[in-house]
Order: sequence, then structure tokens, then C-alpha cells
Amino acid sequence: MVVPLAQEDPFELKAWLRAEARALGFVRVGFASCEPFESERTRLETWLAAGGRDLFPYLGTPDLVEPERLLPGARTALVGFFPYARPDAVPGAVPGSLKLSRYTWGPDYHMVLKGRLGRLLRMAEARIPGLQGRVCVDTAPLLERQMAVRAGLGWQGKHTLLIAGKGGSWGFLGVLLLTVDLPLDAPFPADRCGACTACLEACPSGALSPFHLDPSRCLTTYTLETEREPPVEVARALRATGWAAGCDRCQEVCPWNREPVWGDPVLWGGPSALHAVPEAELPRGTAQWQKLTRRTALRRVRHRHWRATLARITGRS
Repeated sequence: MVVPLAQEDPFELKAWLRAEARALGFVRVGFASCEPFESERTRLETWLAAGGRDLFPYLGTPDLVEPERLLPGARTALVGFFPYARPDAVPGAVPGSLKLSRYTWGPDYHMVLKGRLGRLLRMAEARIPGLQGRVCVDTAPLLERQMAVRAGLGWQGKHTLLIAGKGGSWGFLGVLLLTVDLPLDAPFPADRCGACTACLEACPSGALSPFHLDPSRCLTTYTLETEREPPVEVARALRATGWAAGCDRCQEVCPWNREPVWGDPVLWGGPSALHAVPEAELPRGTAQWQKLTRRTALRRVRHRHWRATLARITGRS
């Protein structure tokens, strides 16, 4: 049910929501409609048919292009960009250490973002009787990057990640669906990658083509998403680069990340043996792995998966 704003000025409510979201750490905030992403249906189906459905079966759902399926009556989506990288936290900087994607260095971002957006929702519900909302952070079947573009936060770069203008691409996206009509922000007009192909040329396994990622060739797929044996070219790239969890190479070379908005050091880049000591000194047991990954985004990676990845990189079982 759509909630009428009989006693609320929609522009004042929008400004209040934006200010509160920024106070919670979302450095960029936009508002988008919850209309279906009709233009994405064909592209999504093509991507799923080309291997995406096989590797990511949970993405084969119509909910992805129809936000209202997630929250009946949803009218407006608040979209926030939450930065996570920092200039002094660089994968592989410690001699002999492995490379872990920057987003895995801090606490589990699902808990952080869901907690903050949940707090914002509770404040909004107290202010607007009858309001309903749903927090969406990565695990919900929602096209978050497309929603962010619709909300005016930035564009999807040739590496397929959202680039928030001069803010760069080192950021999580969080979405709060609301059953209320609010003034919408203008969608980002066009991509600004121009003729640059730095990310495509830097991809270790050739998984990238302009605005398209082949998941069957991406290092992240085989270090985080699936325990399947990677193709020969991916295994070769893992050995050559040392990326043991994710891969940041396309973002590292992106010109828009030369001076990005950086994340909060209190949250991201805390001490962990996984990126602070040489690989040879890492503990090997399952219990130690569970302790090292507790309350981090790496907890979903089973110890046997981690060990298999290490074996591919080091050649030692």
C-alpha cells in the first residue's frame, strides 16, 4: 500500500532521508523510481544463458528487473554509496602475502549496511505512520547498479561496476525500498569511460569486454563464488597474480580511482593475518580459518575452498 504524505512535504522528507543516510556513512545518496527495468530483461537473459545461470542460479529470477516484487507497493528507492577502500590498505603490500580484494578486509559489509539502513528505516517509520520499507544489500534479487544509475549516483563502467564520478568505484551499494512517493533524482545521463580501455587490458584472465563480464573467466568467481575447477587460463592467472579472494585489478587501473572518496579506516582495513603476514606463516587448520574470517565477508568461503585456491596459487596442496 502506498502511503500518502498528507502532513509531510515530500521535498523536506527527501532532504531529511538524504541527510540521515549521509550521517550513517553513505557519502552519495540518490532517489529512484521502483518501476521495472524493462531495458535490462534481454541483456540479463543473454548473460544468464551465456553461463551466468549455471554459475549463479540465484540470479535467474524475474525479481531482478521488478523491484516491486521485493516490496509490494514500493514506489521510491533510496540508494546509497558506501566507500570501503583506503590508500594505505593495499593487497599484497606485505612481502609474501596473498592478495585479498579490499572489500573483504573489514567486517561483513552485509551486516554493516543492513544495520545502518535498518536504523534509517525505523526512523522513517516513526516519522511516517503506515510506511513500509525493505533493506536490500547485495543478497536481495535487485539490480543495484542499475538502480544506482537511475538514482543519479554514477554510471556502470566498462568493468561493469558503478563509478560514482570523482568518487570512484570503491564502494558498496545499499538500497532502501519505500512505499511512498518522493521527488526523484535525474538518472545519470551517460557513461564517462570514453575511449579508455585500461580495465579491459588489465583483466588477468580476459574476462572483460566493454560493459560486459564473462563470469566463467573471472577470478572472483572461482575464489569466492564456486568451488568448481577453474578453466586453465583462470588457474594460470591465479598463479601469476596471487589473488586469493576476489580481484581488484580492473579498479586499480581505473583513472576514476586516482583520487576517490576513501572509506572509514575504523571499518575497513583492520588487522588480519590473512593480509598482514606472509602466506607461508598463515595457520592451516579449519578452526583457525573460521576464527580469522569470523564476521567478515569471507566467512561464506569454506576452508576446503580456501585451501584449494591456495594450492592453485602456490602449487602446494
